[in-house]
Amino acid sequence: MLYTVIPLERIYVDQRAEDKKTIDETDAEYKDLVLKHGRVVTRRDGDNYVVQRINSTDMRDYLNEEYSPGKIIKH
Repeated sequence: MLYTVIPLERIYVDQRAEDKKTIDETDAEYKDLVLKHGRVVTRRDGDNYVVQRINSTDMRDYLNEEYSPGKIIKH
């Protein structure tokens, strides 16, 4: 029996699956698009970039459809 504040999901994790996940994530090529108040993180997919996430202090950036996750940005 464990008495801990750490969630059991973190204690009983399959390390092999975590290692594979880390390797798969590092194979992707990422690029940041700089905004006036933050940035948009994109992942390369062929000749295009796909929006992964947005980090901004301006709420209007989150409402911009061009920056929504999954949106393709031609480069």
